[in-house]
Amino acid sequence: MGAPYLVSFGGMAEVLGWTPTLPVVATEDRERVCELWRAEGLVSRELREHAIPFAAIRRMSPEEFVKTLKDIGVGGVVAGRNYRFGFKAAGTADTLVDLGEKLDVDVSIVDLLPADIEEDFDCPGGCTPQVSSTRVRACLAAGDVEQCNALLGRPHRLVMSVDDVAADVSFDASDTEIAFALASARNQYPAPGVYAVRAAMREIVEIAGPEGDVRRGAPDANAKDGRASDARMTVSDADVVLDFGVEGVPRELSGGVGGGGGEWVVCVDIISRA
Repeated sequence: MGAPYLVSFGGMAEVLGWTPTLPVVATEDRERVCELWRAEGLVSRELREHAIPFAAIRRMSPEEFVKTLKDIGVGGVVAGRNYRFGFKAAGTADTLVDLGEKLDVDVSIVDLLPADIEEDFDCPGGCTPQVSSTRVRACLAAGDVEQCNALLGRPHRLVMSVDDVAADVSFDASDTEIAFALASARNQYPAPGVYAVRAAMREIVEIAGPEGDVRRGAPDANAKDGRASDARMTVSDADVVLDFGVEGVPRELSGGVGGGGGEWVVCVDIISRA
């Protein structure tokens, strides 16, 4: 079988009239997450991504959808037990298995992963009993980053554009804080509150895949000065403030943020509530 792909459906919120939301994982951070999965042995081959425009497939019957997958070269599909597809979600996991047999597409249906959270965690309203992006979002919206991290199996990383750093930060020796407009966030941030974090600069680079495909990412290997700094992060309705205390704003986060050209982001691993 060929290379594995993570398939998503682009533009769903716009087509269905939903309020657009930020992704759980920033586009620039997806390459790092895939590499973590490989390092942990969760996948054995390099993962790639493919987005299918939702507008192009929304009215397809379940069979038309599976035929479309086969036409673009899909040889096998892995889906969760609760997977629904086709117009008005007419297809179920069992439907997918039946169509796979009919159209010669290998289908594997996997059980949902129970959240299996320690008893001292409370499930925020609207979350699911299994690990899911819905539950992760609910935890972030409630400020419960400890549960969020337990679900993800890693600290949630907030990625922010350095172009939106507050203009009045001078980055001299007396600076202890650096503020970012909330709009600079490239993925979902937690609820207003104070959090213990580790922050570092990352340069966004183009990463070539084995078949000539090019992806954009901000890998940890591209950390400015090769380190992350401890800080307290305060999230409000207007901005995100990183406070580095008596150590002051690290030099690698100052002065044109990045320097030497290129596109840079600040990556903040959220450890816990402070």
